[in-house]
Amino acid sequence: MPNVAVHAGILRITAIMAIMASLPWGLQWTDLDASAADLACPGLEQDVTPATAAAALPVGLLYRRAFFGDDSLVAPSTTLSGAVVRVDSAQPGQGVRIVAGAGATLEVAPEATVAMGGASRMRLVLATASPARIELELHDPVSRTRLYRSLDVPAGEQTLDVRLVDLRYDRGIVPRLERTRSWGVRFVEGGEVELRAFELWRDRDDDMVERELEALRDDFDDPAEVSTYRRGPFALLTDAPQLAPAPVFDALDRMHANTRALLPNMPPTSRVVPLLVFADAAEYVRFWRRFSARVGADIGPGEQDEGLAWLGVATASWSSAWSQVRPTFVHEAHHALLERSYGLSAGRSWLFEGLAILEQLEISEQDLRPVYRTGLRRRDMMTALRELTDGSPIDTDRYWQVALLAQWLTADSGRRAALDAALCEMAARGDTDLRPVASRYFGAEFDTLSVDFWSWAWLAHSA
Repeated sequence: MPNVAVHAGILRITAIMAIMASLPWGLQWTDLDASAADLACPGLEQDVTPATAAAALPVGLLYRRAFFGDDSLVAPSTTLSGAVVRVDSAQPGQGVRIVAGAGATLEVAPEATVAMGGASRMRLVLATASPARIELELHDPVSRTRLYRSLDVPAGEQTLDVRLVDLRYDRGIVPRLERTRSWGVRFVEGGEVELRAFELWRDRDDDMVERELEALRDDFDDPAEVSTYRRGPFALLTDAPQLAPAPVFDALDRMHANTRALLPNMPPTSRVVPLLVFADAAEYVRFWRRFSARVGADIGPGEQDEGLAWLGVATASWSSAWSQVRPTFVHEAHHALLERSYGLSAGRSWLFEGLAILEQLEISEQDLRPVYRTGLRRRDMMTALRELTDGSPIDTDRYWQVALLAQWLTADSGRRAALDAALCEMAARGDTDLRPVASRYFGAEFDTLSVDFWSWAWLAHSA
């Protein structure tokens, strides 16, 4: 009698390959032995500005757009939404006056192609009669997303300089600096602003990786005490004198290899993946105050967060409870790896947390079976699978459940292949919502998939 489980897995893999080949964005199955450059979701746009092109840019002013009172800000190079321009031809030497409602936007595409990814900072010159809140933006037309910095502008004439390493992005598809082709302003609260000029500057001959690592190093308590190490796609920044980098990199390499074996279509990382390890937990908290303030946000770890990853940056603190490699290092680095590979910001989602926990368990060797048994017996500790997998952030008290789900998805070759293909589509769509892709990749309606999972969970862990 044939092995029914193996036979079913082969049929599922064959079906997934057929789906991938038929998708309009051209997914193709990949060989596990292919090079890293070939192992990529073809539906995801890759870097369009080679590093050599950015390095060839001159130091100094790269681009300037001046505005005058008789500028009506008309298309095709300029798009204004939710605002009006007060044209004043009598005073052409003054800036253009924009009366904006809350949420109004201005987008300007340079008349000639500008390698925005090679700039170090942008400068906005404006004047306003009263304080205003704006967001200065760079736009990625491929992903239709933006990099931005929130700014509180005092009244009067202002020259605002914003480093590109201080830009952030929202949850979903990650914009690529290398792909940005236009800049803009979002008027958060509305008001009247006199816009005078916008500039892009390249301050020195370096690249974005160097600038990002330097900025992260400056957010430590004492940057002079920070050592920086590189291996493969990872960078380790630490001021913990007890930390030996080699064991940490060995653990990160194993995690990377495991992840690539599980997800053979995972694209190569777009940028270096930073892991920051602080000398103690107090400094870890202080870093997040500085880092989030630098990018114009208010983000920080909760009381139960031993580590935190955001904007593709993984962080944790040294702990004497572990010889060298704290499991949290691997967990948070896994989040950053997925974000910088797939271009998907989905922190605390069921998929990112579930897969990171599996890698963390490789280090901690913690036995979660008692946790699973307790959770399965308490209805108040469980979340319906349809709600759990909608792609939104989950609470830490649901981590046991997503770890169990990740175990089930990766325990079968057919489900592993389905997950690999589904994640490519999720990344292209901008979330980890399992519901729209369940039937297409896993060969069953979502409710049937849910029953299969819970049946497996009870059989495996209820005793």
